[in-house]
This record gives sequence, C-alpha cells and structure tokens, in this order.
Amino acid sequence: MAGTASSPPNLGMCAGVPSSVSSVAATSPGSVASTTSPASVSSVLDTPTAGNSSTAQITNNSSNNNLTNNADSSGQVPGTTPGSTTLSAKEIELQRKRARDRKSQQAMRDRTKWTIFNLNEQVAYLTQMLSDRARDVHLLNSRLRMLETENSQLRAQNAALQLSLMGSQPQSVDLTNDAAAAAAAASALAGGAPGTSSSIGSCVSPPDDTTSASGQSGAVTAALPEVVKKPWEIPPADGPPTCLSDQILQGFITSKVHQRSVNGALAFGLKPNLCSLLEKDRRTCDAISDIVGDIVRSYFEIDTLPKQVAVFYIMCSLLKWMVLLDKPSWDLLPAWLRPTRTQISTPHAAWIDRIPWPAVRNYLISHPEITLDHFAAVYSTSFSIRWPYDPTHVLLKAVAPDTDVTINPVYEEHIRQLRNWEVGKAFRDRYPDIGNLIDRDALGQNEPMA
Repeated sequence: MAGTASSPPNLGMCAGVPSSVSSVAATSPGSVASTTSPASVSSVLDTPTAGNSSTAQITNNSSNNNLTNNADSSGQVPGTTPGSTTLSAKEIELQRKRARDRKSQQAMRDRTKWTIFNLNEQVAYLTQMLSDRARDVHLLNSRLRMLETENSQLRAQNAALQLSLMGSQPQSVDLTNDAAAAAAAASALAGGAPGTSSSIGSCVSPPDDTTSASGQSGAVTAALPEVVKKPWEIPPADGPPTCLSDQILQGFITSKVHQRSVNGALAFGLKPNLCSLLEKDRRTCDAISDIVGDIVRSYFEIDTLPKQVAVFYIMCSLLKWMVLLDKPSWDLLPAWLRPTRTQISTPHAAWIDRIPWPAVRNYLISHPEITLDHFAAVYSTSFSIRWPYDPTHVLLKAVAPDTDVTINPVYEEHIRQLRNWEVGKAFRDRYPDIGNLIDRDALGQNEPMA
C-alpha cells in the first residue's frame, strides 16, 4: 500500500514498532477508515512479529487500564454478561441474611439470658418461701408437742385432784390415844394405806385404864405374825411422792383402798385393757388401765409399741396388786416384780417399785442420791425389749365388733421373762454397777421374796 511504502524501514525498527503499525499511526483517522479494512486492521493488531511482542504487551495493558477505568465510573465492567450481575446480588442477599441471622441469634441469646434470670429469681423466691414454710411447720410442731405435753400434765393433775377429792374422807383415828397409834402402826406394817388405817382406828375405842390399853397392844402384837405370813398383803414401804406420776398413782391407790374398805371388794379385769393405751380419748371400765395408759403415753421416750405394751403391762399388774393386796393379783405378778425385803422394810420413792430388776431396786434404795431425774434421763431411752419379730405382732386384733385388742399371749410370756429386758450402752456407761446387777438378775440371781 502507499502508506507503508512512504515510511523509512529503519525508523520502525529503531522505535520497536512494526512498520505496518507505524504507517497506520502516521495516517489520519480518515485515511485509515477510507483505505484500511477492518480485517486488515485486525490482522495487524493480532499478528505479532518477531520484533513486536513487547509492543503487543503494552497495547494489552493499555486496554485493561481503559476497561478498569470504565468499570469504576459506570459500576459495571464493559462487556460483562447479565449472569455476573445476578451473582453479585446473591452475595449481597446472602450477607443481608447472615446479618439478620446474627441479630436473631443475639436476640435469642438475650431472651434466653432473661429467661434464666427470671427462673433464678423464681427459684430464689420459692426457696425462701419453702424455708419460711418449713420454719413455720417446725414452730407449729414444737407448739403442738408443747400443747400435748401440757394437755397430758393437765389431765394427770386433774386425775390427781379427783383422786385426792375422792380420798379426802374424815378419819376417826384419835392419834392422841396410844392404843389407836399402835393400831395405826400395825396397819401400816401390814401394808394398809391411810384409808385402811382409818377403818382399823375407827374400831378401836379409847381405853379406860392401863390394863385395857396393854391388852389391846398385846392383841395387836399377836396379830402381826399372822399378817407377815401373807406376803401378798404387805405392800412396799413407799415414801412421799417425788414426781407427778408417783403423786397420781399413790393417790389412786389411796382412794381405791379407801373405797375397798367402805364398799367391800373391788373388781378389775383379769388382764389390762389395751384400748386405754392405744386410744387416748377412750375411757374404759378398767380404771387402772385408764390411769396407767395416760402415764405411759406421757413419756415420749417410750416410743415403740413393744416397749409401750411391756411397760403398760407390768405397771397395770403391779398397780392392781397394790390396790387389791390379794393372792390372785399377787400370783399374776412376775416373780421378779414382787417386792424384795429391802422394798418392804426401807422407805423409798415409789417409782423404784416399777423398775424390773430386783437387785437394781435394792441398789437404788440404798443409794438415794440417784434421783428420778438423773435415772430416767438415760434409762427411758436406753431400755428395750428383745423382740426380733414384727412390732405389730405384740397385739392380737379384734375379730368381732364387740371385742377389744388384746396382748399376744406369746409376747405376754416373752415380757414375763426378765432376760428379755435389757439396757443399752449409754446406760451401762452411766451406771456400770447397775449394768452388772442387771446381768446378774437376767441369770435368775434375785433376792428371795419376803
């Protein structure tokens, strides 16, 4: 072409630009448009020669820079397809979704934290309420126990008052008379209570002279051996009451002995009525069972059914004999519960008579410094009955509507054997000498009965 022939050959080589490109650059745009076809221009740009590779690289870099500038100004790269724009929108939407998820998770964490806080507050509040309720229940239980104790004491005092009123009869004994005093002394030695001595004293008339007085004294003295021959007619030499239970029981014995002296023989059941022990609000026809049941229930340390029934049984048996002073009630007593010579001859507290072991009773009489408060504090919680069976088996339930609960004959025979009564380590540590005496009594080494 004419354009290419007019350029010097060595100028294009020195500049590092192909001759064809130089010729195109030298021509005006109009000449290029008029003389050069698109195919020729394309072939010139796309076909590198051996000396124009660097020129092609410069051209490509320039093109890329132009494309970048155009993309920055318009927000879209020229020549990009619609698919690339859709991908960008998806990424933006994904970022927005992630932001929403983060906010939702944060809100959920906040709600969870708030819920946990509220639950902790509720737990603390309910715990405080439960603690207050438990404290109130404890106070109410303590008050209930106090009221029950007070009620038992009031009932016992009421019973003692009634017994004292029943026994407050005018006595016709003239203690200024020597013969009457001797008769009263004989009655006391024979085991009579104050009521009995009054009946004997009422039969004694004042003497007219010394001979009649001496004659009556001799008659009383002659009657003493006959009384001594009957051991069931000699009660223990009990002193004044030292506790509330002694006051109640001794008052009961006094009133019943007086009633017997006035009205004749008294009638009691052959065996104690357990309904008085098991049902505190029930009164039976057996006054002995009623009063003993009230006393046994007042001792909270006697807390098991075998212990309650055993203590109830021996107390009723002993009290019945002390009221009647006859051979049938004496025969019903266990041999180890009958008074010893020391009990008959030495005045002592009445509660000692209810201790099962004879040697222990003698020991307590010879050691009056051991009071009921000291002894009962450890004894009531330490003694027990060897009963390896179900505690409920100590009773026989009523099979008919008109029958009462009775003691199991097997258990009755069981508690009549002294070896089945025992004390624990706490009692033995407190009273080791008494513990040794208990072991001796369990072997049958009892003092002979009077």
